[in-house]
Amino acid sequence: MGVAGAKMWRILVVAVAAIMVSGCGSMPERDRNTLIGIGAGAGVGALIGAGVASGGTAIAAGAIIGGATGGTIGYFIRPEGCYFRNRRGEIWQVPCHDLRVRAHACFIGHGPDDLQEVPCSYHRVVRRQ
Repeated sequence: MGVAGAKMWRILVVAVAAIMVSGCGSMPERDRNTLIGIGAGAGVGALIGAGVASGGTAIAAGAIIGGATGGTIGYFIRPEGCYFRNRRGEIWQVPCHDLRVRAHACFIGHGPDDLQEVPCSYHRVVRRQ
């Protein structure tokens, strides 16, 4: 590969990285965690594949296995969310900064199966700066 080819390769890598990073900002958190896991896993897998054996096949196999593993792990990472239960007994996930005036009960947890009841903040005023 000549100097021009190496320069084009760097431009391509930087462009793909910029597109991936800028596109993640508007994604839902689960999709963003999955993509970050795929990228990190593929990178680590490619490095391990290159260290174990020489050749493009080992690097590609390591990147594929690492990307699949990282994506799976990233998919299952969920931050705690805020939930509330209304008078009908329905549980809804809401943004944590959103105050629900008519909430019957409030919860925090990683999903509807893993909730811990917390006091609802009816009289708290949120000031945005």
